[in-house]
Amino acid sequence: MPKFRESELTQNLKNFEAKTKIEIKFERGFDGNIILEDAIVKYDQEYGFINIEGKNVKFKINTTLVEEYQNNNDEIAIYMESMILKIKNINK
Repeated sequence: MPKFRESELTQNLKNFEAKTKIEIKFERGFDGNIILEDAIVKYDQEYGFINIEGKNVKFKINTTLVEEYQNNNDEIAIYMESMILKIKNINK
């Protein structure tokens, strides 16, 4: 089970709801980074997915795979068994 409260995750992702430029970093087994323009990150409580959308890109993270996450100001680190995904607002 994920080690977070859905309402807490929703609140922490509010920093990413306005269209902005974000950087997504992959670590631990799947390494690299992607810069997304006009990106939005939201948590879909009904279906249990973190949705990431930007220009010409859309993907989802199933929260049953999330072990924990950490919120560090303009960056959220999402820890999964085989990967760490970091989402950072780089527009500021």
